[in-house]
Amino acid sequence: MKLPPFALPLALAFWGWRSGHYGAAALMAALAEGPRFVALRFELKHAEFSRVADLCTVLFVALLGWLFLSVEGPRTARAVLTGMLWLPAVLLPILLAQRLSTSGRLPLSALFRYLRKLRATDPNYREIEFDLAPVYFVICVVVAGIPNERDPYFYVGIVLIAAWALWAARPAHARIASWLGVLAASAVLGYGAHAGLGRAQGALEDWVGEWYLGGTSANPYRSTTDLGSVGRLKMVDGIVLRVYPEPTGAAAPTLLHRASFTTLEGNTWIARRAPMAALQPLADGTSWEIAAGAAKRRARIFIHLESGKAVLALPAGTLRLSDMAAALVRRNSLGAVQVDFGGDWAPYTAESGEALQDYAPPGAEDLQIPQRERAAVGRVVEQLGLKVLAAPEALARVREHLAADFHYATYREQAVPAGSTPLEDFLLRSKSGHCEYFAAATALLLRAAGIPARYATGFAVTEYSKLERAYVVRARHAHAWVRAYVGGRWIDVDTTPPSWAEEEERAAPAWQALTDLLRWAQFRWAQKGPLEMSVAWGMVLAALIALFVWRLFRGKRAARQAAVVAMRRQLSGEDSEFYALEARLAARAGARAPHESLATWLARIAPAIDRSLHEALARAKALHERYRFDPRGIGADERRTLRSECLALSARLESPHG
Repeated sequence: MKLPPFALPLALAFWGWRSGHYGAAALMAALAEGPRFVALRFELKHAEFSRVADLCTVLFVALLGWLFLSVEGPRTARAVLTGMLWLPAVLLPILLAQRLSTSGRLPLSALFRYLRKLRATDPNYREIEFDLAPVYFVICVVVAGIPNERDPYFYVGIVLIAAWALWAARPAHARIASWLGVLAASAVLGYGAHAGLGRAQGALEDWVGEWYLGGTSANPYRSTTDLGSVGRLKMVDGIVLRVYPEPTGAAAPTLLHRASFTTLEGNTWIARRAPMAALQPLADGTSWEIAAGAAKRRARIFIHLESGKAVLALPAGTLRLSDMAAALVRRNSLGAVQVDFGGDWAPYTAESGEALQDYAPPGAEDLQIPQRERAAVGRVVEQLGLKVLAAPEALARVREHLAADFHYATYREQAVPAGSTPLEDFLLRSKSGHCEYFAAATALLLRAAGIPARYATGFAVTEYSKLERAYVVRARHAHAWVRAYVGGRWIDVDTTPPSWAEEEERAAPAWQALTDLLRWAQFRWAQKGPLEMSVAWGMVLAALIALFVWRLFRGKRAARQAAVVAMRRQLSGEDSEFYALEARLAARAGARAPHESLATWLARIAPAIDRSLHEALARAKALHERYRFDPRGIGADERRTLRSECLALSARLESPHG
């Protein structure tokens, strides 16, 4: 494919617009298109092209290394993506080498070491030369999409640039109207695929996030439970939080709250009338106040992010968040705090007091019991006599009942009996389940006793790591409990048997210690600050590149394009008289086909040559191949023999009887 004029500057301008590197794009566009208006050319051989290709490789590897040390986490992914974004700049030297060469084309073997080796060892290797410009054009357009700014202008730009490039390659007999119609139809179909892939990518990212964190990604508006699920719950040991109580050695909070919910619909809890509202930072720009009051406890927490965002896990009674580099902080009236960060891990400090403050007062939703659960809940309430008890006594009796007769389990053998609900089966028959059963049952029993209650989710802090000198919270430490309104204030109520943490710890894989070490190393590396390059190091790098370019082109003769004559590469044995003999054989018996070896060709034309010449021709061929390809060459006597044999054979072929 031959690119039309100014196709490369157009592609580079598009790249600069989408990446925001306008100055670099303008300079690169001028360099890429400049050779069209300059007559100066260089006689570059294969070795020079190979050196320029190696320079591009070294630049790309150095760029990836530099980015890996300098960008914020996730380092590997961002370094690779940013390195790919700068591919047009990395490949510009080899493009300029081609466009400023006398041949105007690039040998394919210069780009690949395997082909270079094959070229050096295989006498039948035939070099493939091609134009890099169309490939470079496509690379510019493709990597322009790496910033992933999802707006319609990107696709419009792609269509216009592709149309400009394809216009030059359209069939000469094609009608313009038909060609434009096909282009428009392709653009419409392509946009449909483009939009569909965008939605598929979003769904895939959500699925991967849920899989990686074992379903612990928090939604402040909806919590879908595993009530009624048959089989064993998935236990994921990935670390999602690291908690450092301050001062060192202080007790850690036992529960870290993420979200609360008011309404149970089927097996899903929903937060009603609790929209998110943005919080304004304090004067230092890294602190946000949630409620007034004096803090009594502090904890430094690192949270694993999902697409750069998180619903924070917070101790009860959190008053302020500090030392938090967040772009946006939002909170709802049920205590969920949603934050936009960046990277893999993000730190924040939670300062907390004694009571839950700035937490929505009880409402009608906090006393509702779903119609399908009322019969079972009513039987337990009547059995325990909760309605005649004061709130503290009713709460104590619910605790005693669940602790005495129920046990914790992450495995359910059989489905819920027909005509029953998972909670009804838990309360009246199985009396076995995980934390979601205990939390949901507790919330509904307290509501039936007249005590406002909410279903809360978050994490339990139970595991201390001597290696990290911190509490680590795994995905399997995700927990559910209740927030109840007793004595004029909200309190946390956890009725799940304490043995649950021990049972899950026993199920941990044997290799957990090793994987924890690797996770800790990765976490520590992610906390490294970006590495910045000083002006002095930038000058040193520029000087090294300039030295390389000078060493590459020194001593090369420049010539005007009109006076340039293509020069064949001088190789050992090129003065062999066998080449003239080969031309006479081709004229007499038929030309040698492309990619056809000399031996195959001679065997094919043998019937057209006098049999008396075959033996002498075989001797001349053997001497020629040794002279041409054998590193040791041939002696002076053999060289004279080659000359005389070839001249004699040529004379015989010119003879009408030859």
